[in-house]
Amino acid sequence: MSERTLPTHLLYRHALRWLYAFSDTERTGAFVRDRGENLRRERALLATLDDPQRAYGIIHIAGSKGKGSTSALITSILMAAGVRAGLYTSPDLHTFRERIRIAGEPVSEEEIVRLVAIMREALERTDPSVGPYITWEVATALAFLAFREAGVERAVIEVGLGGRLDATNVVEPDVCAITSISYEHMEILGHTLTEIAFEKAGIIKPGVPVVTSARAPEALAEIARVAMERHAPLTRVGPAGAEDCAYTWREGAVGETFQRFDVITPTGAYRDLEISLLGAHQIENATAAVALAEITRARGLAALDERAIREGLRAARWEGRLQVVGRAPWQVIDGAHNAASFAALFAALRRHFRYRQITLVLGMMADKDIEGIMREINAAGVSTIITTAANSLRALSPDDLRDRATRSTTAQVISARDAASALAMAQTMAGPDDLILVAGTLYLAAEALRWYAGQPEGFIGAIQIAGVDH
Repeated sequence: MSERTLPTHLLYRHALRWLYAFSDTERTGAFVRDRGENLRRERALLATLDDPQRAYGIIHIAGSKGKGSTSALITSILMAAGVRAGLYTSPDLHTFRERIRIAGEPVSEEEIVRLVAIMREALERTDPSVGPYITWEVATALAFLAFREAGVERAVIEVGLGGRLDATNVVEPDVCAITSISYEHMEILGHTLTEIAFEKAGIIKPGVPVVTSARAPEALAEIARVAMERHAPLTRVGPAGAEDCAYTWREGAVGETFQRFDVITPTGAYRDLEISLLGAHQIENATAAVALAEITRARGLAALDERAIREGLRAARWEGRLQVVGRAPWQVIDGAHNAASFAALFAALRRHFRYRQITLVLGMMADKDIEGIMREINAAGVSTIITTAANSLRALSPDDLRDRATRSTTAQVISARDAASALAMAQTMAGPDDLILVAGTLYLAAEALRWYAGQPEGFIGAIQIAGVDH
């Protein structure tokens, strides 16, 4: 059987195999190319494709925490306004196609097959002296091409790693955002918040408005310095009472599946906005999305009115982030992977749920701040930790994680060989008044979602899985 006559799903598998055959830093954690050449390589490839990223307006979003949620929220607002919107995020939970969404839906297998054929031909025509390429660079170009082919009007582009040297930083956005800054990827981005913020602020373009919810003084100072240097208007987001913030938010009513809040803007207020994403940190992200919407509206997109903002926020979904999949006991899945995100996660659990004790199913990548995360787990009074490992080359082994948790926490610690075993164990150990939490990495969150989706009745919430590639 020739490749042309293969069924679509096999052609799609072949396309993914080609894509992942490049050096895949995201999966291995190894940088085998000079990062300083990232943008040169990306620009060369995109030029061969006639620069698809220039065919639509762009919102570019970086940050340590919240950049994915903010991207999903502003995309939902765009769609509520009737805008044909594209969304590029990473990593995916279940299928590569989730990374490239058009009008809210993952790009189809057929379209990936067609676009990969175009990409292969383009790479053959690209100056070989700028290569070889890595998977992230090719995937980013593929996303930009997909959006042009689909007639997207606005694309929301989430940075992969850092910002300054990320392959997405070839875009010329209408507005950009930098969400909360915290310690992450320190061996690459730097060991201080100032250094990390410098990398994130690399997405700021001359004269282009930038929104930030960063609050750490040293990070904010660096973002402000770069914005001033590039004459980029800076808009700050913060909680009610925060000084020098143009957009502030105030918490309102909460439940297990929603929260309400007010946003005060430079010209007025939005009262009683609602999102289904949980935790005060998501109110911060939603407020950043409101600021992005208003700035985009001021730059010519009049459809981003109050109705679109309200409906878009209410409709926004972002799986694997404080996602409730069961009750009695409460069962929650989150992709928290650094100390700051764990602190926000535990604060959100206390805010939205009532429970007796927490059983934590924990899996982590070996390159994360394990000790910082363990301090947050211990401070939260977690009673039981079941360590496991997601299916990733970068994952810390269950036994190593168990040993580190035993040394750093007062919890009972048990190891399980894989996610399925850990989740089944948690089900038997937790009582109806307890809370089962799955956290540590989005890779584990994805495996947990697939496990829960295959369980019998008794679970709540729609788990959407468009396909499984890995």
